[in-house]
Amino acid sequence: MNQTQQTGPAPAARADRKPPGRPAAGAVTAWVVAFLAEILDVPATDVDPATPLDELGVDSATTLVLCAGLAAEFGVPVRPRDVLDHFTADALGRHLAAPLPAGV
Repeated sequence: MNQTQQTGPAPAARADRKPPGRPAAGAVTAWVVAFLAEILDVPATDVDPATPLDELGVDSATTLVLCAGLAAEFGVPVRPRDVLDHFTADALGRHLAAPLPAGV
């Protein structure tokens, strides 16, 4: 295939794009950090997105509020299991930005 026949972005460019209908990982992480900073009454710069959420005071009730807030903010369903399985702001951001499995 010559260059005039090529269509679409280069493979590397495709890997950098977020999946359609999914939020950007950085946006989710920033939202979670801001949410936790508000709860903890500290500046967002004091919340390390790599710190496990339980170390930041997230309990079962906070997890439910976090799920509802993320769903409202980004328009994607978030289950408590998603939070428990991806238990840092960074990991949760990556999870919610990832493509959905086929058939979901």
